[in-house]
Amino acid sequence: MTQPDTTWNFVGPGEYGFYANVNPAVDHPRWSQATERRIGEFRRRETLPFNGYGEWVADMYRGMDLKRFY
Repeated sequence: MTQPDTTWNFVGPGEYGFYANVNPAVDHPRWSQATERRIGEFRRRETLPFNGYGEWVADMYRGMDLKRFY
C-alpha cells in the first residue's frame, strides 16, 4: 500500500513524516513539538496528541509505534 502525498510531504519531505504531529511527545529533529502557538493567539499551549482529535482517530493508530511514526 502506498501512502498518499500530503502538503507536508510535498513542501518539506525531510521535515515531517506522513504521521506528523500524531505524537507531540516525540520532538522534531530541530525543535520541540510539545507546545504550539495557534494562529491568532499570543501564548503557546500544550500540543494535544492527534491534533486534539484523539477521541475520534486514536483507534486508527492502535498497535503503531508512535515514537517511530510520530
